Formats: sequence, structure tokens, C-alpha cells
Amino acid sequence: MYAVTSLVSPLVRASIRGIKRKGPLYRSIHQLKHLPQPTQKEIINKPRLQPCNWPKAESSAMGAARFSPVHELSEWTSSPTTLLLVQKKNDARTTKAMGDILSYLHSTYPHLKLIVEPHTAADHPDFGDLIVTSGDEDLLPLHTNLVLTIGGDGTILHVSNLFSQGECPPVLSFSMGSLGFLLPFHIDSMKSTIRNTLNGPVSVLNRMRLACKPLSVKGEPLDRCTKSVGDAGWQVMNEVTLHRGRHAHLTVVDAYFDGQHLTEAVADGLLLSTPTGSTAYSLSAGGPISHPETDTFLLTPIAPRSLSFRTVILPGRGSVQLEISPLARSSAELSIDGKEVCLLNPKESVHITKSPYPIPCIERVGGESGWVRDINSLLQFNTGFRNKSLLGHGPV
Repeated sequence: MYAVTSLVSPLVRASIRGIKRKGPLYRSIHQLKHLPQPTQKEIINKPRLQPCNWPKAESSAMGAARFSPVHELSEWTSSPTTLLLVQKKNDARTTKAMGDILSYLHSTYPHLKLIVEPHTAADHPDFGDLIVTSGDEDLLPLHTNLVLTIGGDGTILHVSNLFSQGECPPVLSFSMGSLGFLLPFHIDSMKSTIRNTLNGPVSVLNRMRLACKPLSVKGEPLDRCTKSVGDAGWQVMNEVTLHRGRHAHLTVVDAYFDGQHLTEAVADGLLLSTPTGSTAYSLSAGGPISHPETDTFLLTPIAPRSLSFRTVILPGRGSVQLEISPLARSSAELSIDGKEVCLLNPKESVHITKSPYPIPCIERVGGESGWVRDINSLLQFNTGFRNKSLLGHGPV
């Protein structure tokens, strides 16, 4: 017999009713919006990662290992109390791995509050005291101390979208052995990695995000695009894209840097990416690979009409404005991290600056750079073709 609170979403409630188990089981599920809202003092003093001193870091198990000095070691201001768990949808291996994570957290850290999305709650009906998001994702920044993801790179982009209005908590990401540039830990190391992360100190890589604001002809916020955008704009992890979409004609975009006209792009589209996004759409469009810790924007054309138009690398301290030219014969689709937001008409624009809210990604501690390892192992960077006649054909 299942006892379910009235606060459960219909999706989760239906999933629980449809599962038959032996023996009694009590499951308490709560919706995030019904939790007591933290006070201003609690928000200010909530657990955060902050840089720690080297001697203290060296005295710890993680700090004793060799690590890249460009990654800052950080410690918790206080022990985390609330975790957001994000898993890839409709994937049997990921679902099983999330069950292992839930079992470990419940048995080892019973004091932790666990926030999950509806599909995760539905996939794991035998775990109690879960807090489920259901149309109240805007409350996540008030409650979440640490995010744990399992799946592909898309899970981290999803986290960036969940915290698109401002500060994002530290993100601990696990891979299942598949392709992924943003997944430093394998699921096999789950227990030790979670333990080390909760105890600290940890190595943190702050991945730059973009702050994106669609503007009207008069330079005011574009209402039809900005219903859910805060004062800082959308926080974008990979790229901002203007594309002709389904229209047959090339789009025409005027690009400005710090208010100065940089170029007129006649192309299928134009995208501005972060260093993290350099291995995503920008790379497919012919852009260069950038180390994630460079402080730059990458302005890359998509199928330009000019053969001399190549990626322009701009300093992250400036501002970029992409404006649909009056010469454009149709509107252009504005997309952020692959999600279409709205259509921009001639003389409407999008203003982009470096976001004050990066994504703090927890990295492996060690002398080997994860980025160097990934571009060699995943991208096969600069891998040539060997002449078989020089290598021989082996034993007959």
C-alpha cells in the first residue's frame, strides 16, 4: 500500500499506482514549490564553494594528488544539504545508474534532501522523501547546493537552462562511457567521487557563459522573447545563434563589437560561442577549438557567401550585438544552446556579454588536463593516416 501526499504531480502519482511491490511501503513525495522558502539570511549563508588555501588543500586526500594549477581548489563554506539529481531521459543504463546513486545517497547520507525531475521520480518509485520539480524550476536556485548529472553533455546544458536566470550551483557530472567533453567522472567511480566532493576540497573549472538579451528596434527588451528573462538576460553555455531557418534566402546580420560595426554577414547564419561551445555547433561550422579557460568569444559564420569570412576571436571583456540588417529578406531564428527562442525581424537584435554567472564544473584532481585528454581521445585531434607499407602487414 502506497501512502502519497496530495502534493505529488499526476505523472509521479500515476507511476506509483501502477507499480506492484511485495509488502508495505511508505513513500513521501513533495513538490519543490511547497517547501518553506529560505530566508534572505539563509540564501546568503547557503553552502557554496570558495577558493581555499594551498596548505589546507595539500593536507587533504584530494589535495595531496597532483593537479593543474589553473584549476582552483575550493572548499565548502558549510556542508551541502540539498542535491539536484539530473538524469538522461528514456535510457535504461542511465536509469539503473541513477538507482545506484539514490541507494548510495540514502544509505550513506540520509540527511541530504534530494530534488529530482518528474521522470526520475517515476523511474524510481521505491525511493522515499524525494522532492519533485513540476513547473517550479525557478525555485531551484533558492534550494540547490550541488547538482549531480548522469548522461551526456546534454544534461549539463539542461542544468544551465534550469539556472538560466543567474547563479548556478557546482555541477558534478558522470558519464556512462560515451562521448562527452563535459563529463570528467565515470560512473564506476561514483561512490568515491561523491564522497570526495561532499567533503572537499575539490578542483573547479568555471566554464564561461554568455548573457543574452533580445532587443527591439528601439533598443528595449523584446517582449515576445523575454517573458522569462531576468535583468541579467539568458545565461548561455554553448552559443547564441541567428539562422535563416526554414526561409529560402540567406540572412543578413550586422555584427557590432563594443558599439563599432565589425562586419555584415551574408550567410545561413551567424553564431557567437563560448570556449566551451567551441567543440559544439561552432566546430561543425568550421570554427577553431578553444581551451575552456580562455576568456574569449568566437564569432563564426554558418555557410557564408564570402569565402574569406572565417571565425573571429574577440576578447570576453567586450560586448557583441548581432542585428538583423534592413537588407534581410526575412526574419531570422534566435536560438540559445540549440533551443529556438523566437524570430527576430529586421533592425531587431540580440545583445551579448560575458555572464557574471559561469558554470562551476567539478573536475578530476590530477596532473593530466581533461581537455587535452578529450580532444585527443574523443576528437582524435591531429590524428594522421599511417602508411601500411611502412608498418608491414604482420605475420602471415
